[in-house]
Amino acid sequence: MKIICVRHTETEGNIRGHYNGISESPYTKKGLLQKAVVEDEIVRISEDEPVACVYASPISRARLIGEVVSKRLSVPFETNVALQEFNFGIFEGLTYREAEAKYPQFWKAWMADYDGYEIPGGDSFNAYHMRVAGFVNTLKAKHADDTVIIVAHGGAVLSTLTVLLGLPPEERWHFKIDLGAIVVVDCPEGFGILKQLYVPKYPNNI
Repeated sequence: MKIICVRHTETEGNIRGHYNGISESPYTKKGLLQKAVVEDEIVRISEDEPVACVYASPISRARLIGEVVSKRLSVPFETNVALQEFNFGIFEGLTYREAEAKYPQFWKAWMADYDGYEIPGGDSFNAYHMRVAGFVNTLKAKHADDTVIIVAHGGAVLSTLTVLLGLPPEERWHFKIDLGAIVVVDCPEGFGILKQLYVPKYPNNI
């Protein structure tokens, strides 16, 4: 099995520093230009692969890339809520300074137990990771001899990567997944091997 993971390109929420987890956030002009480049790159590296399906988060900043790639490769396309970004609950749409100022009690509780604390109205990282892990393990069983493409978010890509490599979730911070980054993991007989982690070369005017 091979999994090609892609993080979506730049959105308004990214440049404003908002916690846009499950919230919609449109692409910036730069993000739209990056989107076209990353779509071309995914197709280029996948053309000779037996791609079985393109899976994507239902959130539009990831879904739109997945839809284009699946059409260009003429392969099935599915969205799955397990691939959506971490739900920041009451912090959604806020910057970290705004969240700390508006909800100091909840902010302190989150900072004291970053992985275990369930943000009111949102996720805990541990539960989020287990949700992504469950989906990834389903893919491993379903597509043992296939290549699949996942288009998602930074959190989902990090969780997917640690699951495939057999690492504990706290090891995710050893990897930097930039906007528009592509991660390729081979899994011969279920053993994860990181083959590539890179950002496509964008033109200087982007």
